[in-house]
Amino acid sequence: MQFLATSLLLFIASVAFSKNILLTNDDGWQSTNIRATYYKLKDAGHNVFLVAPVSQRSGYGGKFDIPTSPTLEGKGGEFGYPGPGAPSFGHEADDDHIWYFNGTPASSIAFALQYVLPEKFNNVSIDLVVSGPNEGLNMSPGMFTLSGTIGATYNAIYRNLPAIAFSGSNGNNSFFKDSLDLDDTKEPATIYAIKVTELVNELFKTQGVNPRVLPIGVGLNVNFPPVGYLNESCTDPTWVFTRLTGEYASGADLKYNATSNSFYYVQDGWNALTVCNNGDCSLPSENFVVEYTKCQSAVSSFSIDYDANLGLTNQVKGLLGGILE
Repeated sequence: MQFLATSLLLFIASVAFSKNILLTNDDGWQSTNIRATYYKLKDAGHNVFLVAPVSQRSGYGGKFDIPTSPTLEGKGGEFGYPGPGAPSFGHEADDDHIWYFNGTPASSIAFALQYVLPEKFNNVSIDLVVSGPNEGLNMSPGMFTLSGTIGATYNAIYRNLPAIAFSGSNGNNSFFKDSLDLDDTKEPATIYAIKVTELVNELFKTQGVNPRVLPIGVGLNVNFPPVGYLNESCTDPTWVFTRLTGEYASGADLKYNATSNSFYYVQDGWNALTVCNNGDCSLPSENFVVEYTKCQSAVSSFSIDYDANLGLTNQVKGLLGGILE
């Protein structure tokens, strides 16, 4: 009898801990990082819906594209998966929880919430949106506006959902059928998937009776250092609370090559990216923690209330003088 009671309590606890997670990215539904994370979150007991672009959409920010054709043109999806002529949206033949959409990360969120979940899954409620892990880092305000990974995240937050952007240091644009190995303890995609699950589970554990895992209008931006085969001394990075702005924060820029009469991409920093107007100014920047410390992951909170704080708002209002009514 005691055994049955204990088993029942464990079952109730597991059901209570099982959450509905919407998983997306900007590298495409076929990338190794997102597939590893899908399976690790499922192994933890969560009900996961993977809905992501059919092709690489890095750098699209919050751009909101929808299909212009009922089928995929050209080569089809990324890595030809699925092939040309396939429908503009669909799911894996052997898993109806894994969906692709011929759009951007931002519109993939809408596709999930407006079609996949209401039409196929009885409009199940989502407890958390996870975006990534991206193949490549997304740190500081300069990347906040550029990253499709973060674009999907704040598009979910606009829709009242708690959301987290995860980004890794493995920028290899890999196909899961070539490189997914959930048993390889040095595979970066696998390590990142384990760490994503660890952070997600911690949030759900501390949620308690609160209806939300994060406050409304608030999200997290998480960046992982090189791990495993990228840095064999780091297989279990620790967590550090950080801020988006601060020392070493950077953004996208370009340089001109007079010899070739062409331009090339660079990352650069400006004083405006180091200014602290909001939040905890004592926190280190994401860039500092990931790039200049050993085996640490940066966790930053952000708000989609983009208004300046009250002091700055009043200062600017005063500068406008008498033209305001």
